Amino acid sequence: MIFQTMEFLEIIANITTAILLFLKPLVTPIGEWMVDWITTTTQFFKDNLGASLSFYIVVFIVLVVSAIVVNIIWPGDRPGSIFSKGIGKLEEFEDKIGISDDEDIVDEIKRCKDCGNPVGDSEICPLCGARQI
Repeated sequence: MIFQTMEFLEIIANITTAILLFLKPLVTPIGEWMVDWITTTTQFFKDNLGASLSFYIVVFIVLVVSAIVVNIIWPGDRPGSIFSKGIGKLEEFEDKIGISDDEDIVDEIKRCKDCGNPVGDSEICPLCGARQI
């Protein structure tokens, strides 16, 4: 009823109907094929695994664990928590490359006061555990 009261909405509905009618010969076989393979698959599971839920539980666990792993490593637009420190250090390294060729980057690396191990921005040496103040 709302489409009949506003002329603009009636025009949009007519355009949408025309597009859907034009695509019907393409969409209908795809829909029928989807219904067929889903029906066949569910019938197979019903015949072979219908009484036991263990298969479904295993599939559920595999999907959840894989989703958790994927979201930890690649959570979307921002870098993952595993790689965020490495990307920050890479950007700092790229900034140091552009400063000048006369300065030696090895001399600028912060080293542990006890063992001489490179510690970077860390407050504790990963090799000997000494605090860097």
